[in-house]
Amino acid sequence: MKRKALGAVMGQAAQAGIGLLLQILVARLLGIEEYGRFAILYGVVIVATAVVTGLVGDTLVVLDRSRRVIRAGLEAMLLMTSVVLAVGAFLIAWLTGFSDVLESALFAVALAAFAVEEIVRRLLIAHMSFVRTAMTDVSGFVVALAIILVVHLTGTLSLAAFLGGIAAGQIVATFVGWMLVPKADRHLVGLGGADVAAVWRYGMWRGLQQVLRPSLFTVVRLLVLAGAGLAAVGLLEAARTYTSPLILVIGGLSSFLFVRFADQHKAGRAGSVREADRVVVFLVIGTLLMSVIAVVLIPWVSPLLFDVQVDPLAVIAWLAYGMSVAIVTPYGALGAVGGRQVAVFVIRLSDTLLAILAAVVMLVLGAEPSTLPFALAGASMLGGLGLRWLVASGGRSVGPRGDGAPDGE
Repeated sequence: MKRKALGAVMGQAAQAGIGLLLQILVARLLGIEEYGRFAILYGVVIVATAVVTGLVGDTLVVLDRSRRVIRAGLEAMLLMTSVVLAVGAFLIAWLTGFSDVLESALFAVALAAFAVEEIVRRLLIAHMSFVRTAMTDVSGFVVALAIILVVHLTGTLSLAAFLGGIAAGQIVATFVGWMLVPKADRHLVGLGGADVAAVWRYGMWRGLQQVLRPSLFTVVRLLVLAGAGLAAVGLLEAARTYTSPLILVIGGLSSFLFVRFADQHKAGRAGSVREADRVVVFLVIGTLLMSVIAVVLIPWVSPLLFDVQVDPLAVIAWLAYGMSVAIVTPYGALGAVGGRQVAVFVIRLSDTLLAILAAVVMLVLGAEPSTLPFALAGASMLGGLGLRWLVASGGRSVGPRGDGAPDGE
């Protein structure tokens, strides 16, 4: 188990490093204001990807995807959501004047490519093939980086070129990842008879939950944009990006735990609160150690990465938020695979709304944007306590139905 957990961390670390490098390139090559604009667009991509991850990615782990009707349902859901989200993203970016037609179109393609590639990643993660997952991510990054650097050498680099390079990289990563999926799971079926309802029953709540955190980030960016401008968004985002490897490593362990708890549930063995408690302690200790290192390195690393000095207070605030994520994720994973995904969503929605309310109040009272992540951290920790109470309170046992979904839906 320890080896697989380490593999999950390494796989997520690869994705974290790639995301960090791409954002560093935007900040250094296009400037902090364009980075602020990229952060908003990229945030929307992450929100859309989270929707698809919950609807399809988590669902393919829990339901019996070896059944043809379930597999067809997963494929149909992926097709519908990726197309609808991409078209919606294009129209919003273009009609609001935030981006021109070309940039909006490339933004939509990148969004759809991210969504499909993420599902291929989830198939690999379902087999705990974390090294192959990292290989998939790296292949896409190499293609994106090559395109961005070639355009940069021509002197015509723009945000549209970045989005185009990222989209091309994600498309290549999708094909590479698909070829790395174990052969028994590497097949598509016709959409006739697709049991979309079974996918929707479970995935709807996971999709809604998955979208909460990236939506929260997007709302905070828009609040800062309205109150302090693009430069402030860029600086706050630079501090978040500086700490993002920590959040994504925690996310890697969360993906591992979700698969592990789901496998235990299918085998008739419920994951224990005690096991989740041990993981939380491990994550909190690791977060504290990584946080100390991150703060000490700020004066040297942040100018090198972003060409600006990030606000130490903002970094500390985002690290506090990372601590809250470490507390939340194991209990959320345990509750979701046990058929209590609705209750998990309600708790996570409550702490998200509380975080937004707290951020608005802080801005109205004149707080600096750099302090807003403290509000997010406090609300998230309260949600973590609520989730622990939920999984510790037990409730009736939920077993798999014929479609592979928990009974308690």
